[in-house]
Amino acid sequence: MVKELDVSEILELCSPAESVVLRAGEFLFQEGTEAHALYVVKKGVLRVVSGSTVYETVRAGGIVGEMAIIDERTRSASVIAGTYSELLEVDVAKFLSLVATEPSFALTVMRIMARRLRIMDQRNGRNLPA
Repeated sequence: MVKELDVSEILELCSPAESVVLRAGEFLFQEGTEAHALYVVKKGVLRVVSGSTVYETVRAGGIVGEMAIIDERTRSASVIAGTYSELLEVDVAKFLSLVATEPSFALTVMRIMARRLRIMDQRNGRNLPA
């Protein structure tokens, strides 16, 4: 069985990649904008928001921005730094290469998305197991 990756494994697979540094309160991207990359959190805390609703807090080892890369649509939410944050930017070409060559990376991204969907279902009143 293919295992889910831990923080160090995700960072290793995604390296080398462009680094992004955000100050607290700075946007990584905004809802409705085009997507050209996903991001792996090396350090810090990010908040996934839409309007005044915080959908998720993402910490080191977490991934944000994957959904718009996968479905080739605009960003469905904004991401803002809750603290000083350091990220790796994984562009579309690198993402597609990792998905094609690293089953554990693909599985990790799918599991992250599945967890997020379950959380949203629970928030919307559906009682699916988390």
